[in-house]
Amino acid sequence: MGLRLIALLLILGAGQAHAQPPAPIAVTQPVRPIFLPAPVQWDADLLRFRPALSQTATDFANLTGGISFGMAPADLNTKLPEPYPGVSWNALPLANEYPGEVRYFGVPIEAAGSLRVGMTACTGTGSYLVFLFRPEGFFRLSYRLVPDKTCTDTNPAAQQIFGRFVPMGQQVALSVRYHVGKTQVVDITDATAGYLTPIRWRQGGN
Repeated sequence: MGLRLIALLLILGAGQAHAQPPAPIAVTQPVRPIFLPAPVQWDADLLRFRPALSQTATDFANLTGGISFGMAPADLNTKLPEPYPGVSWNALPLANEYPGEVRYFGVPIEAAGSLRVGMTACTGTGSYLVFLFRPEGFFRLSYRLVPDKTCTDTNPAAQQIFGRFVPMGQQVALSVRYHVGKTQVVDITDATAGYLTPIRWRQGGN
């Protein structure tokens, strides 16, 4: 066999080896869903933007079963599947983790009705929602998902809730998700709440 023929065979063999598709890469990390906020439109100078999809307080109320920011405690209470008797501003306890006068009441997550926003993942039996009020009215909805023996991980439920609210336009509501110990928290806050917006719930603060 001539040297030219041997060289040609070696070149062809190397080309075939390089033409093989790469071995698949094993995926070791779980696939995590990505939640995107509402699209925005920038001005020509890229200094200011506005939501590409116009949203109003009505869109928020449609998602929450008629509950909207600014409601008085008694009015919001009537929107719940099982209203509490005698709810009024003066009857509510103080939320001491906030500056100024902020009051609240809560309901078990199982009794939240439309406020479960289509959630299908499990929640612990001790999970609940908190409605927070300033004298001007309702300003924050706080989901607090507490794991237990029957639901050891409430993170999927928190993802589902956050995924329903985070596309809401920033001019209507601001959504944040975090955890306090093992409790998963999703806070939905009135976009006009001002300095109260960045304050997060601290367990044992009340």
